[in-house]
Amino acid sequence: MRVSRFFALGLLAGLLGTGCWQKLYPPIAYLERTAPIYPEARPEDCNVRILTSPPDEPFETFAQVVSYAGSPKMLEGMQQLIKQNACEAGADAIVLLPVQEGTHYNTDVVYPDWVAGMGETQKGSTERVQHWVDKRYTVSQRAVALVFKRAQAVNPDGSGS
Repeated sequence: MRVSRFFALGLLAGLLGTGCWQKLYPPIAYLERTAPIYPEARPEDCNVRILTSPPDEPFETFAQVVSYAGSPKMLEGMQQLIKQNACEAGADAIVLLPVQEGTHYNTDVVYPDWVAGMGETQKGSTERVQHWVDKRYTVSQRAVALVFKRAQAVNPDGSGS
């Protein structure tokens, strides 16, 4: 009888502990600046392009958006937050990196070669950007934010405007 009480108490404690341990955190996202480029903010619901290959226009990478969630089922919410942060930062386009699950993240060969070190401000550099990992979440996704270079208008006297 005494053993069964301890067993029941242990089972109850295990069930309560499991419920607290598997808390699902809602998606979050934040922006990390990687270059001193500050484009004008765009509307929160702007139509930021999602690139899978190099664009035809010249561009610069200026930030990465990091998003975390407690479950792979929250991927759509994570991507929505990534787009929202990119718009607020003034990005013209983003490159979504692969979703990573677990508490250990591989940062080797994550960024496509045409993104890593190909912008004007990072020319010749192939260094990867270090980041902090929030281990409360089980899923993360990153996006690199790009801004397209605008052609400067030239005045008749030869000066730029």
